[in-house]
This record gives sequence, structure tokens and C-alpha cells, in this order.
Amino acid sequence: MNPTRWGFLGAGFVASMAMGPAVHAAKDSHLEMVAARDLDRATALSPHRVSSSYDEVIGDPHVDAIYISLTNEAHEEWIAKALAAGKHVLCEKPLAVTESSAVHMIRQAKRAHLVEALWYRWHPRFERTMEIIASGLIGEIASIDSVFTFDGVPADNYRLQASRGGGAILDVGPYTLDASLKVLDAAARSTVDGIEISSRKILMSAGDDGVDLMAQAQLVCNGALINWSVSIASPAEQVFTVHGTRGSLSWTGAEAFTVWKSPCSLEIVVDGSVTHENFLACDPYQLMVEQCHEVFTAHAEPFMSHADSIRLAHVLDQVIAN
Repeated sequence: MNPTRWGFLGAGFVASMAMGPAVHAAKDSHLEMVAARDLDRATALSPHRVSSSYDEVIGDPHVDAIYISLTNEAHEEWIAKALAAGKHVLCEKPLAVTESSAVHMIRQAKRAHLVEALWYRWHPRFERTMEIIASGLIGEIASIDSVFTFDGVPADNYRLQASRGGGAILDVGPYTLDASLKVLDAAARSTVDGIEISSRKILMSAGDDGVDLMAQAQLVCNGALINWSVSIASPAEQVFTVHGTRGSLSWTGAEAFTVWKSPCSLEIVVDGSVTHENFLACDPYQLMVEQCHEVFTAHAEPFMSHADSIRLAHVLDQVIAN
């Protein structure tokens, strides 16, 4: 089987530190071309070729798949161009800044595949969590605590500009909301719907466009309460705990959502008894790249489905607009 030949649009932090090394390490993958404004940064990813033109990468016949790690507001334009050229696309989260944009892009994915790179989904701990929840081990889901905060965003970073798709809700909200929704899917053994936002607060904003730096919400779905908190201007904290009628399940460690190349564990409490399941260090980005090869070449179902991406965009829309 021929390898997937990747072309990158952008050579920023995630592309340089995670996705580039993942493509080099993955089986059946090859980093053919990287386009960036800074050619030195593009060259540092060790592709076969570099360019200063995104259009050149998309139009290159030796590129099979496009990885997009541009600022959020640019996703729709470049996804549309790549799909129109018949290229498969893996795009960093959030796929879109609005639900209507997500639906529009997914409808264009007819000749080629489109996958949202919510990379934590490819960690084995995520799959094991869903198995435990589906088994009913901790009982019916009563509530979920889902928190992701960090600090230190540079003053000129797009995350501090609402017009460029910045803000805490779109930056780290996808992790916290998606994990909660998938737990409720697993508990119901079907896709849940009907999210109700019982409360929502923007606790801190900045800039002329009022970009959200910190937000909290309580959401109700399938009778379960989701206590949700995100921030890009607070001390680092990541929490994901599911409370059931018989016990609880927690992603332990300081990096509940972003554990990468380090060991991690699940803590499971059932009827007062505590157990831990441990996971070896792995690279979820590499696992994502390898599964995308199967999606692109054998039409496997991606771990992040189109339905999941649309639902996530819908809930993010609700939280932002409510």
C-alpha cells in the first residue's frame, strides 16, 4: 500500500512539536511538503519540499492529504480549497468557528475525507473510558466535571482576538465539551442530543472585541449535569471526572486532556473501592496519523466522525450565544 503523502498548511507550534514528528514516525505516511510564511520554520519540519504558498501545496499532484493548523478563522477557506482539489483534510480543532460553517464544510467532503484533529480521542485511555462507561460499572451518569485552564498566551497571539476565532471557548472548550458528550453517548449507547444550558458566564474578557478569556457553564443532557469551565488566563488545571450512581471515573494527572508521550491512568471508584488502570506512554498524534491513513485509503470511520464534529460545533455555538 502506498503511503499517505502529507502537505502542511502552517508550521506553528503544534505542527512543529507534534504533528510533524508524528508523520515522520507513523507507518504508511510521508511528509511531502510544508508551506509557511517563515521558510526556516517549514524547513525545520524536515519535509521533502517547502513552499511559501498554501495554494502550491494544495495543487501539488504529489500531495494526497492536507493538514491544517492555521488560525481558526482561516479553517473554512483552506478546507474548502483542499477538498475542491480532491485532497483529504485533517484540520486542527475547532473544525469551524460556527455550526453552519462546520455543516457547510462537511457537505463539501464528497470526493475526499475531512477529519477534525481532536487528537486526545486517539489516546487508548479515551477508548477504555467509553468501554467502562458503556458497561454501567459506575452506574447511571449523574454529573461530569470538565475543566481545562491555562495561562501565558502571548499578547499578539490569535487566541486573544475574537475576530480570528480566539477565546477560551473555541480553544480549549472542544476538549471539555466533546469528552462530556461522548461519555453520555457511551452511557446511553446512542448519540445524545438536546443539550440545555442552565447557566453560562463569561468571567473575564479582553480587547476591543471582548474575546472570552474565562467561561463557565452548566449544561444538562440526558438528565446529567455537566459542570464546565475553561480559561486561557488562569493557572493550569485539567480535570475530567464522571460521577455515577455507583461511583466515579477520573482521568488522573495534571494533563487530563493533553497527556502526550507520558504514562497516565484512570481512577475508578465503585461502591467505595478504588482501582487504577495504567497506560503506557504513547503519541496520540501518531496514532491519529496512522488511523487517518486507513480513513483516506480504506474508508475506515474516523474516531472523530462528521456527526460528532457538527454536534460539537452546535454546542459551542450555544455556549457562545446563550
